[in-house]
Amino acid sequence: MSEVLDRPSVRGATKYAVIGKSLPRVDGPEKVTGSAKFVADFSLPGMLIARALRSPHAHARIKRLDVSKAEAYPGVVAVLTAADIADVECEPTSRSQNVVAKTQVLFAGQPVAAVAATTREISDEALALIDVEYDVLPPLLDPLESIKKGSFTIVHEGSEAGVHIDRSEEKIHAGGAGALAEEDETTEVNNVSSQVHFKRGDIEKGFKEADAVVEGQWISNSVHQSYMEPNGTLAAWDAAGNLTIWTSTQGQFHIRDSMARMLHIPISKVRVISSEVGGGFGAKFGALAPLAVLLARKAGRPVKHILTRSEEMVGATPAPYTVTEVKLGATRDGRITAMKARVVMDTGSFPGAPMSIGTILLAGSYDIENFELDGYEVLTNKASVGAYRAPGAPNVAFGVEGAVDMLAEKIGMSPLEFRLKNVIEEGDKWPNGNALPAVGARQVLEALKAHPISSQKLGPNEGRGYAIGGWPGGAGAASAYCRSNPDGTFQIITGTNNLTGSLTALAQIAAEELGVPLSLVTIVTADTSDAPPSPASGGSQITYTMGHAVSLAAKDCREQMLDLAARRFGVDRAKVAIVDGVIRGPDGKTVTYRRLSDEANQGPGPIVGHGAHRPGRPFPGFAATGAIVHVDPDTGQTTLKRVVTAQDVGVAINPMAVEGQIQGGTVQGLGMALTEEIIYNQDGRVANPGLLDYRILTCADVPEIEAILVNVPAEAGPYGARIVGEPPIVPPGAALGNAISNAIGKRIYVFPATPERVFLASHS
Repeated sequence: MSEVLDRPSVRGATKYAVIGKSLPRVDGPEKVTGSAKFVADFSLPGMLIARALRSPHAHARIKRLDVSKAEAYPGVVAVLTAADIADVECEPTSRSQNVVAKTQVLFAGQPVAAVAATTREISDEALALIDVEYDVLPPLLDPLESIKKGSFTIVHEGSEAGVHIDRSEEKIHAGGAGALAEEDETTEVNNVSSQVHFKRGDIEKGFKEADAVVEGQWISNSVHQSYMEPNGTLAAWDAAGNLTIWTSTQGQFHIRDSMARMLHIPISKVRVISSEVGGGFGAKFGALAPLAVLLARKAGRPVKHILTRSEEMVGATPAPYTVTEVKLGATRDGRITAMKARVVMDTGSFPGAPMSIGTILLAGSYDIENFELDGYEVLTNKASVGAYRAPGAPNVAFGVEGAVDMLAEKIGMSPLEFRLKNVIEEGDKWPNGNALPAVGARQVLEALKAHPISSQKLGPNEGRGYAIGGWPGGAGAASAYCRSNPDGTFQIITGTNNLTGSLTALAQIAAEELGVPLSLVTIVTADTSDAPPSPASGGSQITYTMGHAVSLAAKDCREQMLDLAARRFGVDRAKVAIVDGVIRGPDGKTVTYRRLSDEANQGPGPIVGHGAHRPGRPFPGFAATGAIVHVDPDTGQTTLKRVVTAQDVGVAINPMAVEGQIQGGTVQGLGMALTEEIIYNQDGRVANPGLLDYRILTCADVPEIEAILVNVPAEAGPYGARIVGEPPIVPPGAALGNAISNAIGKRIYVFPATPERVFLASHS
């Protein structure tokens, strides 16, 4: 169920033929018939199956590693250890480049060796023959303990002052036009791999002006992205030293470039072919791909490596455990005067947490005159973290929105009115100094205020909560080709991976520019050897950035055809136009695309349009969620009764697809807050490495998610489209936390809000 709110000043989508229409996904038939090819479906002659031997300890020295029995086992072709990859570039702090451990392990699940054999069964049997002797060391598991001066320091092998920390993935998601902060190392803190600090105004003066002050500490536990398809890679080398990689990835050019750099080979010798991707949500950018590549190099044969679900849970790149501390002050009439906040993100054993953008977003939804914000990325003995849809934003929103609710209650103001009084608007600046363009933050709150959820009468033990959150979005460079075929159809060629239905939106943009039905446009995702340079599918940037490139390519193709038609008619170019998919000239003359394309092939040459684009700056998107819950006072069990998410989407290229994104993001945000948690035991091992014990929400747990599409166009977006994928995951969890707190009369400070935690909080 969705509702579209148009503003009088908004360019509506109704004037377009294809844009703004809820059309079926262009890849739908392949998905429902099972003909779509995922990496597990690929096979090559002589292919071997890889399996990794993973450390059972979170922190240990490797005293002895003997692989001789595994190497001699029938069917085993190659065994990989650190000794085999001494020539590979290995930044000490890079998770992807530390393919197997050398002399120490830093998390339970870290590979120490890997086997490639003719079958998976043989690989597993060979792993059991590898003899490893460990000197087990105590692990650091709590970032607040790790950061203390008395704790031991986690040292990466070969690390030294000045080691480069790879931030390329964080920039994909939120680095457009300087969205991230420069790292600040002025404060010496133990086990901190990076830190940022922001200050504006006079915080002491701001708190003195406040009539009410609240503060608290909120904890979001680590969660997994829970994509259906585990990470997988198939790698093969040829006799000339060329490397081909088939992989489930969100960014094939990212993998190509990183593998070439790591292996010290030219980019031209690396070809990456992206399979269909069974979900990624930010976690599939190649950190786990090098193992198959290096095993294939040693074996001299193709190698496929597919993770099991338990390996995903213990050894992939989950979202970070986060501690958010917020102190907030306001006047009695509801104006926020000051904020002091700190975010501590558990990055695991290698750097890579979205701490920088998380710190910015502490003050990302409200216009606050005085603030001090501190962010710390802290090392622990856990699997290193990765991105998860608006990485870091839901974590900090839990704390900020909880404090906002507490402050509104303390001054006796409605939580929605308090937010509307302070919400960020066009021209206001984020903590990093970026001034906001036109955004719909106020409008999404107004949409919730006008919705029946805000006036619905609550029953016994029910509570209502609200939250708002945003995301800057990526702004990567993009390019595309548009090829006219002799049969009158068109092909759009990109190197962008197909996730979330974005290819349908791109096809609609192309069809609109060309003036043809969607059925005449095909989107082709080519590999890195054939595709024009394209951004990764992350940061909600594909429709926003790639859409421009596709639009320009289609426009270039169209203009070439109109020029050709004008010459054919012998008239001025201005007298030729496209009407109902047919090119018309004066005196009733017409010519079809099919005829023109065929004539071009016979005459001046094929018609191929090209488009390249880099947005000047991102156009952030905002979403707001309202939730009503029931809490059983005897058990602490929370039941979702009603959930509404309003999101500023600009102009929705495909409203049905956008609604699906809002609903999906909302459910993921609710899952973080209600049931999902990677649980570590005291030794640092994951205690719930499977979907039986790691519980994601199902349709039985969630009511129908109501989506409200608010239209405040992004000037730089194609047809006014704004980023969509990330914002809807940000506020739902925080809204749920506020709703539970409203129901029980006590504040919830830890996610997920399990029945036990809710019961204990309500009886505290």
